[in-house]
Amino acid sequence: MAVLEKLRKRPKLLMGIIGGALLLFILTIIDNPAAIFRPNETMALQVGDEKIDIQQFSGEQEKMQNQNRNQKTDGDVMQQQIVQKLIGERLIAQECKDAGIEASNDEILNVLLQETGWDKQTFEQVKNANPNPNSQDPQQQQLYEAKVYCENRIPEIANNLKSSKLELALMGSIKPNKLDEELIKEEQTPYEIEYTKVDYAQFANNYKVSDEEIKEAYEQFKECFKIDQEQRRISFIKVDLDPSSNDIKEANNNIAKIYNAFAAQEGILGIRSNKDTHLFIDSLMTNSKSERLTVVTSGTTEAKDAIYTELLEGGVGNMKMRTPNGPRDRNTFIYKVTKAVQCPDSIGLNYVQVMGNKKMQDSIFTLLTNGLTIDSLNATNKNQNIAIQLFDPAKSPSVDGLIYQDSIREKIIAHLDGSIFLLDSQTQGDQSIAVFAQVAQHKAPITLYSIARAKYENDPSETTIDDLTKKLQKFIDTNKTAADFKKNAKAAKYDVQECVVDANNPYIGSQMTGPIVGSRNLIKWAFENKPGTVSDITRNDENGYLVVAALEDVYNDYKPVTDPDVKQNITAYLLNKKIGEDLLKKHNGKATDMAGYAKLLNSTVDSTSYVPGAPQIISDAKVAGRIVGLGKNATGKIQVIAGNNAFYVVKVNQQGTPRPLPKQEIAATFPRKMNVNPYNILIGSRKIFNNTIKFSR
Repeated sequence: MAVLEKLRKRPKLLMGIIGGALLLFILTIIDNPAAIFRPNETMALQVGDEKIDIQQFSGEQEKMQNQNRNQKTDGDVMQQQIVQKLIGERLIAQECKDAGIEASNDEILNVLLQETGWDKQTFEQVKNANPNPNSQDPQQQQLYEAKVYCENRIPEIANNLKSSKLELALMGSIKPNKLDEELIKEEQTPYEIEYTKVDYAQFANNYKVSDEEIKEAYEQFKECFKIDQEQRRISFIKVDLDPSSNDIKEANNNIAKIYNAFAAQEGILGIRSNKDTHLFIDSLMTNSKSERLTVVTSGTTEAKDAIYTELLEGGVGNMKMRTPNGPRDRNTFIYKVTKAVQCPDSIGLNYVQVMGNKKMQDSIFTLLTNGLTIDSLNATNKNQNIAIQLFDPAKSPSVDGLIYQDSIREKIIAHLDGSIFLLDSQTQGDQSIAVFAQVAQHKAPITLYSIARAKYENDPSETTIDDLTKKLQKFIDTNKTAADFKKNAKAAKYDVQECVVDANNPYIGSQMTGPIVGSRNLIKWAFENKPGTVSDITRNDENGYLVVAALEDVYNDYKPVTDPDVKQNITAYLLNKKIGEDLLKKHNGKATDMAGYAKLLNSTVDSTSYVPGAPQIISDAKVAGRIVGLGKNATGKIQVIAGNNAFYVVKVNQQGTPRPLPKQEIAATFPRKMNVNPYNILIGSRKIFNNTIKFSR
């Protein structure tokens, strides 16, 4: 039965669904983790009764890679994004099918036309076209791209429309009762308060929590530690592949030689063929009147600007060096001013793009040089099969960027008189594109500087990496169990980190190390081995580290009380509870005003405007509950409150008038407060089996 139907027939189910959604920290549910490693398994995912095999999954990967081909994307993260996308799409599609929610052809077409700016006739032409994908004809290529776009986009639009309808249906099914309405109103009420507080953390060393108390609290709050799929706790050692002192010494010698060679010859001749450096050319312009400096290249930083400013002060031939910034920065940059030329500033071009054969383009160029204006081209050639695209400098930005290319700049400077010239051309098969231009406007000349950057990367030598690897291998050879691995790491001068992973994590990591990019293979290893096992060493040259892991424990239905994070959370809760109760007994009623309580607590009295439903300094739920619960009866009273993380003394001086909320706004606010969206609700409505870890690298 559809979730919507359940909501209609069983209102009490709603809170259970939402409560479960709020506890979800994962994307999928693995019903049988051991089945992940069955041989001959080709299924990647299963959502409800629908199976997605590895070929379909690979197709989605290829599609996403094509979409992101101009961006650097981590493959492991991409895999998890695809998992989430496929699960979400299937959940919504299955629920919409059960609920009878559809997207009509007219609705889909309207969205597509709005996105593309087409009319219905254009869409029909694209839809019915049969273009050759291998044609060199630009029009055929554009038609093919438009058809592929439609074929890919129409299913996405349909899913989005159905998802929106489902979300509206869900939102409309969730109505606040009278108590909810009163609570929402109370959260809009402003209170002018005075308060003094003391954090529990400063008393923590004076209190103890026993193992028996921790176990008892764990049983009381066990459902808070329920997990929806198998998790594995691992400890790991990460060794950064940093250059040794000998590597640094050798690098400094090499850098000195490169610097001297760079300085000895004109321009970049001294290092042009140096195999140890990467050479970059940056173009800069400066206006002597305003003394402004603009870096045209991307990735500009303040530090880079400062170096460029110093460079330009010395003129052509001046050099500067930037050494590594921090322990993980291995790059040394040597900068040199190589050239200075005069060039007009802020050039605006009136130009036209002509697509056709060379003979046709020559005839257009002749017309332009004989006095025909660019704006008149369309009218003059309206009966000819010529693809012409006009660019109006008044409507498009000036072409500042073009003047930083030597060949383009020289053409522009040679035609400042307004004469027509060939700006650029490109050949595609038997067709070509020619751009004819005319300088429409330009400002006063500026000085254009070229600066060369030589980058030297001080990577660790193979000898250094070999030494680090041998040392780590010796450690795991003598510490072959997870217990020994953890116990003896400190003596071997290794820092052991811990984390809990499931089949969805792209990589391991901790608060100290952060995500360790490229470590997905260790998650796969953890699911293939038994607790107590120690992995082999993983070497990642791209990100510069060695890592080895030990599998400590396997969690199935609940995180156990032995889990360090669970134990830490329960211990903190019990400590705060003990401290709060003790301070309450010690100080409650022992003063008559705020100043007196502040003196007892060795604190100060502060004041604030307090609105329970808004972010603020006091975020303790117990404080908010006491103030809102007493309402106007709280005014003028001193309240001593043992909060969740601190001990408070609060006095309400004035209660304001709550902002009036129409019933419609309350009805709209309530679902948002309940964190209602289709994915969060549907994630628990069907069984999901994630098998993608099997296919990880």
